[in-house]
Amino acid sequence: MTSSRFNGIGALATSCLALASPLCLASGFQILEQSTSRLGTAYAGTASIADDATTAFFNPAGMARLDKAEAAIAGHLLVIDSEFDDRGSLAAAGTPLQQPLTGPPGATDDPGVAGGLFVVQPISERWTFGLGISAPFGLISEYDDDAVVRYHATRSELTVVNFNPSVAFAVTDELSLGFGLNYQRAEVKLNNAVDSFSVCVGGGGTVPACAAAHGGPANAVADSQSNIDGDDDAIVADLSLHWQPSENTALGLVWRQGAEFDLSGDASFSLSENCAADPFCAGSLQSLQGPIRADAELPDTLTASVSHRIRDRWTVHGDLAWTQWSSLQRVEIVNSDNGREVSRLELNYDDTFRAAAGASFQATDHLQWRFGVAFDQAPQDDPQFVTPRIPDADRVWISAGFNYRFGPDASMDLGYAHLFVDDSSIDSMEQGNRLTGRFDNTVDILGLQFNWRY
Repeated sequence: MTSSRFNGIGALATSCLALASPLCLASGFQILEQSTSRLGTAYAGTASIADDATTAFFNPAGMARLDKAEAAIAGHLLVIDSEFDDRGSLAAAGTPLQQPLTGPPGATDDPGVAGGLFVVQPISERWTFGLGISAPFGLISEYDDDAVVRYHATRSELTVVNFNPSVAFAVTDELSLGFGLNYQRAEVKLNNAVDSFSVCVGGGGTVPACAAAHGGPANAVADSQSNIDGDDDAIVADLSLHWQPSENTALGLVWRQGAEFDLSGDASFSLSENCAADPFCAGSLQSLQGPIRADAELPDTLTASVSHRIRDRWTVHGDLAWTQWSSLQRVEIVNSDNGREVSRLELNYDDTFRAAAGASFQATDHLQWRFGVAFDQAPQDDPQFVTPRIPDADRVWISAGFNYRFGPDASMDLGYAHLFVDDSSIDSMEQGNRLTGRFDNTVDILGLQFNWRY
């Protein structure tokens, strides 16, 4: 039986809110690019800074610090280049038919966008309401149909759109608490090539007959195509705290619950002429296509932040974030009608930490400069579990940006970050073919945000 490999519970995060490569995200397929104002500090101080409407996402409790209604819209251009360097990939690995796995080098290098829309409205002296529309998780990766990575992935998409109403309550002048509900809509699409020779053998054909019918193993001309899609909805919660013990110091703590999705959808196969003419190949794939189901649990996140003004014009910021990626170990896709396993994803993720430090400098009443660095762990770096759908690796951020105030009620943020991403090695089997090599990655992010008070 072939495997279409349900890889990367991560992809497209709505055409207007996120279309992002995994390399532009935080670890795994988490999206930080909600706010350009925080991009300038490499997302240091996300839960302690509460100076615009994007705090509705990063720390809803901080909305109590805003004394007027505010709105913010942010967008980011993500420039990614991820190229696969083949290091001896093999077709029919470990068998007498073993030979080099052919195909052009794989690359996913399309630019993307990400962002969000946020509104904050005070409703009484102590209560504040907020609404955010964003994409906290998502990615997209795409390779040519004949690329050497084709049996692992050709195209991978996930949409996780988040509608997040929340409230903040000012317990005292120094302490506020926040609570939010998140309606999340997830949509997944996964494509990859199918080695018709491998399917023929798995369906009961003899090796000589299957080699003759399909031109040998991993013959791109005889490849069929696998298409899987699924979707589901979930409601999760977030809790937050914002504490300003002194005029110069602010602290924030935010917990966000990860959604549990029971995805349902369809698996279909586009058969090549070779496969359609071979009863072993056609019969095997036809028995797998139809309605499918799969369970996936996205991670909880916990973020602690601090901001401290050290001089009249200088403020330093820090962030420490934990993501419970260990909630994603294995994802199985099964045919809902006959219970047969269509695909299995072995992620074996570990929990991760992200640490960031930044500073802001109030140059004039109208202009504030921002700077930041961060280190972000990848949840998986074992070559046997790394996948072209998510060529993830540890990364270091260096960023800068500024806020310019046009007047008391309008401002603009501009930010830029360059990510130094480690090479991501892979040594993984799929459909009897071993993919061996590494991904060379570079990332640049440019963000723009507009803020209004009304």
